[in-house]
This record gives sequence, structure tokens and C-alpha cells, in this order.
Amino acid sequence: MRTFLAIPLSQNVKDYISEWENDFKCLKLDAKFVDCKNLHITLKFLGEINEDKIQPIKNIVDDVVKTFKPLEVKLVDFGFFPNRNNPRVFFIATDKEEELKKLAYNIEDRLENLGFVKEERFKSHITLARFKSKRDIESLNKIIYNLKLNKSFLIDRIVLFKSMLTPSGPIYEEIFTSIFKSGIDV
Repeated sequence: MRTFLAIPLSQNVKDYISEWENDFKCLKLDAKFVDCKNLHITLKFLGEINEDKIQPIKNIVDDVVKTFKPLEVKLVDFGFFPNRNNPRVFFIATDKEEELKKLAYNIEDRLENLGFVKEERFKSHITLARFKSKRDIESLNKIIYNLKLNKSFLIDRIVLFKSMLTPSGPIYEEIFTSIFKSGIDV
């Protein structure tokens, strides 16, 4: 099964983002937007795994989240990968980048013992769309230049998702959830 570890977003954060997305969808962008119900912050894409890996992964994630407290983060800015001049992915960035990077790398370090490749390229973001071309990107840049994000949310869990690819887009299924305990700050 195709899987990834992610921080899920609450419905009110998804609704907030969806208000912006509706404005963006009115443009003539050559882009595929992420369905609002699928919005999340990816910590680690695991790829294809066998069911026998689920429990060891859960044990690692449960162990890591025991040492982290829930974390309040803010949506801070819109961005593009790899950059604004050559956009392939459109996203919203969050603050607390270093704290989230520490969490992601802690999990990644531990997963290396299960044979997962250590990438160390985490960037805290919520993917909104993937571009097929640069059509109407300038209009999008003009809109987001004046937008101010003003939304905070609590990160208090990590979910292992199964991702089933379909012609109409991916369908995510929750495999397990690990909830942050009290412990050291991230």
C-alpha cells in the first residue's frame, strides 16, 4: 500500500483555506487543486509498504510523539516549489519551521532503521495545487501579494495515511493516529 505520515488539519482550517482556493480557482490556471478534504502537512512520504511494516512504524511514531507537546502554528504565507519563477507546486507555509523540522527528522532518523531512506528535506507546507504550465501565474501572484493569512491551529497528532490513486484524485484512508503526549517542547 502507498503511504505517508502527515499532520492532519482540522475542518475549520480546511474551510478557511477553501475560501482562498475558491478565489484561485476562478483564474485560468493550468493547475490541479488538492481537494479540501485531503489538505495536510506531509512529514514523510513512505511509498509502498507491506502491512507487516505498519506496527513497527506505529511504534516509532508513538515513541517520538511522547516527547513532543502539542504545538500551536500559524499559516504565514503562500509559496511555490521550486520557486516563484518556475512554479510546480503552490502551497501555504506555516511558522514554527524549526520545531516541525525537528519532529520530522526525529521520525525520519528512527524510520531509517526500518529501511526507509533518510531525505532531510522537510519544509512545513500545505500543498494547494500542482501546476501543469505557467498559464495565468502572474494573476495568481497579484492576488496573493495582497493576501494576509490569519489562522492558527494546534498540531497534536500524526497520522499514517494510505493513499489510493484514482482518475479523479487520491483517496486517503487513515491507518493509525499517534497523539502527542506531554513532554519536552519541540
